[in-house]
Amino acid sequence: MGKRPPERDEARPRGLRSFGPFALALLTLAAGCASPPAPYSPKLPLVPPSWLPAIPATHDALSGVLGALAGAAPGAGWDGARQEVLAGYLAALATSGPGSTPELFPSDAHVLAYLADAHVAWVIALGRAAKLRKLDAVALREVPFPLDGRTSTLAALTDEIVRRAPWEPRLALYLNPGWKGGPPLPASALEAHSLDWQLAAHAALCGRTPGYWELDRERKVLKVSAFTGYMWGLPAAPRARARKLLELVPPPDRLRDAVTATCGPSLQRCTVASLEIDQERLFAVGPRR
Repeated sequence: MGKRPPERDEARPRGLRSFGPFALALLTLAAGCASPPAPYSPKLPLVPPSWLPAIPATHDALSGVLGALAGAAPGAGWDGARQEVLAGYLAALATSGPGSTPELFPSDAHVLAYLADAHVAWVIALGRAAKLRKLDAVALREVPFPLDGRTSTLAALTDEIVRRAPWEPRLALYLNPGWKGGPPLPASALEAHSLDWQLAAHAALCGRTPGYWELDRERKVLKVSAFTGYMWGLPAAPRARARKLLELVPPPDRLRDAVTATCGPSLQRCTVASLEIDQERLFAVGPRR
């Protein structure tokens, strides 16, 4: 490949590859009570680092944030350093993406990873924004923010992912808008080179999460999380849908064996029902001081 002209390299922001020790201010929100809300606009670094020529884009910064949050108590793992890393990542997402820097996203997998990771990152940012503390997760889906040189929302990201991957329902498990009872945050950011096994690993984590599967042996009722209603590309009939979900989002082995023994291999002996999810916000933000 030819070498990129120096002047282009110097002018381009660093993007997604590495964010380093950015001295970023916390993101501010100019949203009032009026509708529609103003976009949530992160500040760019005061001194933008030079663009690293390594491509395609990766999402290491988000993985660092998710690693700090994984298994942590509420409020833990969220120090100033993690806030700066997330702010830098969001600033890079604001100016780099499949539309503005297509050379960093050479395949559909790179684009899907970018969109899903942007959704995860903005769920964290919006969920922890003090000025948005009174909004529920559904309302947060409509709050605009800068992305790829334009403005987007969590709802728009979901629509674009569905359009690009209509037969990959496991991606929906990355798109919890911030419900406490929805799928947990992923262990790390999606990367194009490992997209399929990461989707499988996160689906397995979701299937093991309390509240996703439940079996009432006496009444012969198999219950599955109502969040599965947001998973696309699945059969419409409840039993056929549940059978597919047992493959894609498997429960723990002991529970799966109990389901087979109680309901039969085709679930013909059981009724399939939904488990309501806790729609309280995943991130609780205290009042502003």
